[in-house]
Amino acid sequence: MNTMLWIFLGLTALWMALRYLPAGADRHRPLVELIALIDFLSAPLLALLVWAILIQAWPQTALALVELTLVCVWRLQYRLRIPSPADPVSEPGDKAAPGASLTVMTLNCRYGKADPQSIMDQIRAHQVDLLALQEVNSSLLAGLRKVGLKATLPYLVEGPRTDTDNGGRNALLSRTEPMQSQPAGLNLEASAVPLMVVKSEAGTVRLASVHPRSPQRGARQWGLGIERLALLNRPRRLSPAGSPPEAGAGQEPSFTMVLGDCNANLHHPTFRAMLAAGGLRDASLSLGMGLHPTFPYRQVGLPPMIEIDHILISRGIRVESMRTIGVPGTDHCGLVARLHLA
Repeated sequence: MNTMLWIFLGLTALWMALRYLPAGADRHRPLVELIALIDFLSAPLLALLVWAILIQAWPQTALALVELTLVCVWRLQYRLRIPSPADPVSEPGDKAAPGASLTVMTLNCRYGKADPQSIMDQIRAHQVDLLALQEVNSSLLAGLRKVGLKATLPYLVEGPRTDTDNGGRNALLSRTEPMQSQPAGLNLEASAVPLMVVKSEAGTVRLASVHPRSPQRGARQWGLGIERLALLNRPRRLSPAGSPPEAGAGQEPSFTMVLGDCNANLHHPTFRAMLAAGGLRDASLSLGMGLHPTFPYRQVGLPPMIEIDHILISRGIRVESMRTIGVPGTDHCGLVARLHLA
């Protein structure tokens, strides 16, 4: 009995240690999937802890308690709203922080099968200003136009079709006319990354819709794709809306938002390294209101279990609220966030 406990606890410790691999070392299967599921080790660890207590195996009890505590601490960080140097700061006595607020939404549309009317219902209900879609096709866009998309979010930047499309194309939609746009703004072996720059009262905002290669389509390409997302918050030049990329240049935006299905969570070393290199923060973690699981949605009776869709934000953006939304026809929940820019 004692030996079996040591074996199980040892294997669990090795599983947890995958979180601390060097960035890039997780670009192999099944490491990608094992790391994504680290949060779910709390259930077997609790069972091992009870087992060890019942048979009075005190060294194993101590180890099980340490491992369980560590997993719980990783989850607890989503409940702690720790101020970041990148957060806007309000002076004492201010009635309201100066700046601007925007509502953004992201949704993986599962090969374009998401229900257009439900998407529009969510856009209207939350008064979405900026929308990022992944796995889009022409049929879905046509369906969205039929239910009133153009009247609400009339400005569209769509990634071109490529040989490496990751289930479909990426798209961005805006309530206001973008100052600049680019259909493919990042060299990525996956769906093209459309970019746009929009104007707000607090400054200009660069927006990207992303969908790096899923690990099932190639773990190496998955890792390289995530790594390159850091470039989205580095100085770059975009073309004016409607012009080819080389036709013009724009002033560097004040803020950056990267929205989409990243096929990764904060346990992946490559994902955390990308955030650090790009000066980006995960909105769900910054809010401090708990995890926002997005996958799988309405699959074999399971609730959403892992958070692989993200809203990533740059310095100067504070998360006011965030929630998951369900849309029939897709296997991902969407994310809607109210963001304050200052």
